[in-house]
Amino acid sequence: MATSSRIGGCTFPEDPARTCASVLPMWSAAVDPRVLAVRAIRPVEGGAQLFDARSADVRVVQGPHCEHLVTDRGAGPVRLDVNEGSVFAGPVTLRFDLPDDDRVEGRIAAIRMFRVMAPTGHAHRRLADRLIALHAVDARDGGASLREVADILLGPGDWPGDGEHRKSYVRRLLAAGSRMIASGPRAILKEN
Repeated sequence: MATSSRIGGCTFPEDPARTCASVLPMWSAAVDPRVLAVRAIRPVEGGAQLFDARSADVRVVQGPHCEHLVTDRGAGPVRLDVNEGSVFAGPVTLRFDLPDDDRVEGRIAAIRMFRVMAPTGHAHRRLADRLIALHAVDARDGGASLREVADILLGPGDWPGDGEHRKSYVRRLLAAGSRMIASGPRAILKEN
C-alpha cells in the first residue's frame, strides 16, 4: 500500500498517480456487510430473476479473485463481489452467499435494496422511486417513526446509518412524497 510522504499521512489503496477509472474498488464483502457476495450461474427455470450486466447503470471491475460490481437498482447503489462465474456471461441468475454471522441483517437489508427494482428503464425506475416515496408518507401517516419507515422500506439496518444516510434518505422520501401528494395525481404519473 502506497503512502504519502507529505504531512497528513494520506494512505492510498493503489498508486495515487493512477486515475480512479483504473484502480480497483475499495469495497469487499470480506469487510463490508453491505457488499454482497454472489455467484453468477446460468439462468435457472422457476421464476428466478435474471441479471444483465450490460445495463447502462452497472460498473464492473475485474479484481484478482473476483468481479467487483456496483449497480443502481432504484433505491441506491448496491455493491456485489462475484466470487464464482461471471456477469459477462450474459443474463445470469445471482445466488447470494449469506453466512450466518453478526452481519447477516445488514446483508439482508442490502439484498432487499437490490431487489427493490430491476433496471427495466429510467421511466420505470422513476415511477418506482415515486411509489417508495408514497409508501414512506403512508407509513409516517400511520404513525411510524423515521426509523420504522426505514425498516419497512429498506429492511433492518444500522440507525441512523453511517453519516446518517438512512435517516437522510427517509427524510428525502417523505419530502418528495409530500410534494407529490400536494401536487396531485399528475405529479405522480408524469413521464419525467
